[in-house]
Amino acid sequence: MRPIEVVVGYGAGGGSDLSIRMVEAAAAKRLGQKIVVTNKPGAGGVIAFNQFIRAQPDGYTMAIGTTAMLTVQPHIDSQAVLYKPDDYLPVVQISFIPNVLIVPADSPIKTYAQLIETAKKSPPGKLKVGVTSIGAMTHLPFVQVEKLQGIKFTFIPHKSSAAIVTSVMGGHLDAAGADLPAVAAQIRAGSVRAIGLFAGNRLASLPAIPTLKEQGTDVEAGFYNMLFVPKGTPPQVLGTLRSAFKEALHDPEVIERANKADLPIEYLDGEACRKRLQRDYEIHGALIRELGLAR
Repeated sequence: MRPIEVVVGYGAGGGSDLSIRMVEAAAAKRLGQKIVVTNKPGAGGVIAFNQFIRAQPDGYTMAIGTTAMLTVQPHIDSQAVLYKPDDYLPVVQISFIPNVLIVPADSPIKTYAQLIETAKKSPPGKLKVGVTSIGAMTHLPFVQVEKLQGIKFTFIPHKSSAAIVTSVMGGHLDAAGADLPAVAAQIRAGSVRAIGLFAGNRLASLPAIPTLKEQGTDVEAGFYNMLFVPKGTPPQVLGTLRSAFKEALHDPEVIERANKADLPIEYLDGEACRKRLQRDYEIHGALIRELGLAR
C-alpha cells in the first residue's frame, strides 16, 4: 500500500504546512497508512494546485487549498489559474487563521466602534490602514468594512504581516489587519492593541478579543486551510478520508498543539467547506471586479 501524498503549495514552516503536519500523524493512524507532505511553493500556491487537479482521483493525492488561492486568485489572474470551485472536492477544513484588527498600543482608539466613529468624523482617507497588497486578504475585508459603514481608508501596502505589525507598533498606521501568528506575541506583550477579530467565533488562545460580528459588522477574513482530493474521487474513498481527518481534528492532543502554535483548529465537513468556498468566491470576485483588479 503506497503512502498518501498531501501537496502543499507553500514552503515548509508556513501556516498551511504546519496545519497539515499537526494532524497528519493522527489521520495516518486512523487510516492505517502513511501520509507524506510534499512542499511545492510558487505563485501563492497556484502552481501546485494547477498540477493537483490533474492527479489521479484515487485518494492517494490530496492538496491543501487556502483562501486567497481558491477565492481570490482565480479572479485576479484567470489565465494562470486553471481551476474553479467545481474542479476539486473538499475533504475537511483543518484550520482557520483569522486576521486580527489592531491599532497602536497608545492609540486613542480603544474599540472597533471608536475606529468607525473616528473614520466617519475624519476627512475620507485620513486614517491609514496597513495591508500586504491591494487585493490581498488583509485588504479585501477593510473594503467590505468601508462599504458597510460608509467610510474611506487610505491603504498602505507592506511586504508582509510582520512588517505591518512593526508599522503599527511604531505608530505609523492608524489600524491594520494582521494574521494571528504574526501578531499574537505582540498582543500578549501589549505592544499593540487588538480591537477585533475577523472571525465567527472568539479564539481559545486570546479570548478577550471580540469578533467584528459581535460588534455589528459581519465580516470574516483570514487564512483557512482546507484539504481536497481531485474531482472524480470515488465516494467511498472520499468518505473514508473525511472520517479519518474528522476524528484526527477532534483529537485533544492535536487541538492543544494547534492552540499553542496560534494555528487554531476549525473543523468543517465537506459540505460546509463547499458552502464557505462558494460564498467567499462570490464575495471576493465581486470586490475584485469593483476594484478593477480582475484579469
